Amino acid sequence: MLFSSFWHKVNKQEVPVNAAWGSAFIAFCLALTSLKSVVAFQAMASIATIGLYVSYGLPIFFRLTLARKSFIPGPFNLGRYGVIVGWIAVLWVITISVLFSLPTAYPTTVETLNYTPIAVGGVLLLTTSSWILSARHWFHGPIKNIDT
Repeated sequence: MLFSSFWHKVNKQEVPVNAAWGSAFIAFCLALTSLKSVVAFQAMASIATIGLYVSYGLPIFFRLTLARKSFIPGPFNLGRYGVIVGWIAVLWVITISVLFSLPTAYPTTVETLNYTPIAVGGVLLLTTSSWILSARHWFHGPIKNIDT
């Protein structure tokens, strides 16, 4: 990452102060767009919401599908209800993603179009391409540091 030696420094309390201030500055700059265009701000809020929900939904989906047989539940689990609750969570993420991609104003024009699906699709395209072309060759997942 660009300037990673600057961003990863922590203080005595192990707080990455530079990264925190950098994140606050970027958030402030993004919020300034609401002064010019409410539609742009709504699109950014939608993109952030969809990103957050998808980041929680994908591990649940992969646990329900790819790791169904090999998953070892921890001390806190939902027992037999875990699969049902998991699928409800996945459906909720899909619903939220669709709702936040809809236009916020009608009639839809170039000025009122919700650009969220375009932005989310672009990020999905970039991350998938990065995985296929590079990361799948060197990324092996997190290091297991506890015994189960």
